[in-house]
Amino acid sequence: MEEARLILGAATSGFEVLLSWQVFGMMMVGTLVGMFVGLVPGLGGLIGLALLVPFAVTMEPISGLAFLLGMVTVTTQTDSIPAILLGVPGTSAAMATTLDGYPMAKRGEAGRALSASYFASIFGTIVAAGLFMVMLPFLRQIVFAFGQPEFFMLILLGLLLTGTLAGGSALRGGMMAGAGILLAMVTIETSTGLPRMAGEILYLWDGIPLIPVVLGLYAIPEMIDLARRGSTIAEGSPIKGFDGLRQGLADTVGNAWLVVKASTLGAIAGFIPGLGGQVAEWMAYGAAVNSDPDPQSFGKGNVRGVIAPEAGTAAQKPGSLIPTVAFGIPGNAAMAILLSVLIVYGLVPGPEMIGEKLDVTFGMIWVMLAANVIGAAIALLLQRWLVRLCYIRASLMVPVILGTMLVGATMEHQSFGDVLVFLVMGLFGYLFKHADWPRVPLIMGLIMGGLAERYLFLSVNLHGWGALTDRPLVWVIGLVTFASVFMKPLYRRLRRGPRIRPGDDPEGRTPAQPIGEDA
Repeated sequence: MEEARLILGAATSGFEVLLSWQVFGMMMVGTLVGMFVGLVPGLGGLIGLALLVPFAVTMEPISGLAFLLGMVTVTTQTDSIPAILLGVPGTSAAMATTLDGYPMAKRGEAGRALSASYFASIFGTIVAAGLFMVMLPFLRQIVFAFGQPEFFMLILLGLLLTGTLAGGSALRGGMMAGAGILLAMVTIETSTGLPRMAGEILYLWDGIPLIPVVLGLYAIPEMIDLARRGSTIAEGSPIKGFDGLRQGLADTVGNAWLVVKASTLGAIAGFIPGLGGQVAEWMAYGAAVNSDPDPQSFGKGNVRGVIAPEAGTAAQKPGSLIPTVAFGIPGNAAMAILLSVLIVYGLVPGPEMIGEKLDVTFGMIWVMLAANVIGAAIALLLQRWLVRLCYIRASLMVPVILGTMLVGATMEHQSFGDVLVFLVMGLFGYLFKHADWPRVPLIMGLIMGGLAERYLFLSVNLHGWGALTDRPLVWVIGLVTFASVFMKPLYRRLRRGPRIRPGDDPEGRTPAQPIGEDA
């Protein structure tokens, strides 16, 4: 009973914080920016975060978090507008929506598809918030059982899991995470107070700043590609005549169980580090196809093919917030950047965010829920005009955005060193993007390298060898880490089975396909 009273009190306090004019106002600004970012194909939540982080870190913590969460929450709402109307997903998390949304638009049901996507997104966020409330007592028990050694092992696990954020190559992900750790080591050494890998360069004594690194790695490469494109974002003419509001709502309510199922899958995908919105939408879409009496209708304009992925991607974002604030392990790339903001604000993930700062955590959940509802309402009212933003010439946006980024990169320290870091990281970011090397693990290594050093220092000084001999949870996390590194590749190899070598097949088929995989 005491636990329930504490959680309810924190939820109420978080809601009261949301209603303050500073927090609500910054959430609204972030929501409007996020609608634009989601609407323009090629930008997405990561680029939006990279652009807004420099402004957010100058604000009060809860206002800055509301600003960023308002932006990142609604990108997966307005990305359905170009996906449905133009067949061009605003972000990668809207690709499944395109399969049935665009055929619906071509047969005159654009309004119905858009309305269904908005309402599914709202209900998906509500389901995810409800799951957070249900899981919170268990999370509190787990987190409070952890000490410095357990959190150090969790950080190691999180760093190894960065390989899952690396697309097809876990090795590249691990190498980039290692590079991030090396960057995190450039600072004043914790125990001796002497410069480490920084020499006599005073700028580096405080460590390599996060903001110029994030901006350089993500924003500059996208702006270069946008400038090279030199044409409008979308082609053709905007589709007019948006109706079907009631039909879209009726479709969503009539498929309530599908919404709950898709939202649960999306929240789970968000909770597991490395999956993210694209996995969540395809899991939800697959659930809709498998549970439909007419699976052949998907891809031809089945409204359930719009409802399921939109609910799943909406629920994924609150789901990804849970491991970020509870364990310091980002659920996806956007949460990795948000984790850096939490560190800048002095909000350390773990017992603090689930204990004395629980009202801040609930405030973040309320912001995501409110931004989703408000963003959907604005999109319903303005979608006729919002879609025309897809026809702004890309080259016109680049100078404004680059100027904003340059100011943002130097806002925190106001040093010319920030400009150099920004430009150097922009060069590397462009090379990494086009060489298919993941950038998220580098940022996670930079963030979590400092945390790992801190927890290791505390573990050794407070517990000594007892950190290994007296704490069974350390061994449990270690076994999970071992399994994730060594057992997963072995399982994949066993599942594929032996490869057919040239000459082994009597028909002489070369090169051979692994058994059990589609060609």
